[in-house]
Amino acid sequence: MERRTASDKGLLRPQEAARHIDLRRYPVEGPLGTYVERYWSVHWDLPAGASYESVIIPHPSVNLSFMPGLGAEVHGPGTALSRHPLTGAGRVFGVKFRPGGFAAFTGEETAALPDWTIGAAALYGPEVEELNAIAMSGGDRDAVRLVSAFLAERLPERPAPRYERLLRIVSAMLEDRSITRVDQAAARFAMSPKSVQRLFQSYIGLGPKWLIRRYRIHDAADRLAADPAVDLARLAVELGWSDQAHFTHDFKDLIGSPPAEYAEQCASAGRELVMATR
Repeated sequence: MERRTASDKGLLRPQEAARHIDLRRYPVEGPLGTYVERYWSVHWDLPAGASYESVIIPHPSVNLSFMPGLGAEVHGPGTALSRHPLTGAGRVFGVKFRPGGFAAFTGEETAALPDWTIGAAALYGPEVEELNAIAMSGGDRDAVRLVSAFLAERLPERPAPRYERLLRIVSAMLEDRSITRVDQAAARFAMSPKSVQRLFQSYIGLGPKWLIRRYRIHDAADRLAADPAVDLARLAVELGWSDQAHFTHDFKDLIGSPPAEYAEQCASAGRELVMATR
């Protein structure tokens, strides 16, 4: 499926993260791509006694993660920052479902509750832990092949029309920056705002307004990391906020620091990275 429903954005302070972790992404082939956005893995190998906290602005997606020696877990869409303290050396392999994709894949609407975590064995049985051990004993390509086969055996016969409509709406919200309100999305797809609201709650467990704002926060963090000198007032308007004050409030409420401070953190990390590579 070629339609994007999630970006590659969300990793905070990417210049700093690049010094500590290796984030890789892999495409999904065939019918499984109707439900799964991509595969991903994170590798790290920190010096003895060192630690690093990877911080992510989560997407409105369910993730199925595999971890050597720790087991497989299913994580619902996160509403707060996702923090991952790392030490030593390690690796995680994951499956990022499309927004609503996990509920559509399992056939259980509202299966993806926000901030929900459960052992994958509770959903898939003990064979998923056997898969975890085998998949994580090799490299990423082995994991992609084995996990793809495992999920393909559980594919629904066909996607529900309601789910396909959801994907079209989500993709438009992601790609079209002119969509800043739910009523705009509803009008584009000949639906009422309440119908859109019900559709999102059924499959994602989060409302369409929340989704639009999360994608725009992703955009904002990405722009600030790439261009710390960006005009904040102009950026706020471009991304759909009524003014800079509302943008600053929403950004700080999620990230923990105002946009200008976050931009400086990214700039400092970038300067340190340049010095370290000279």
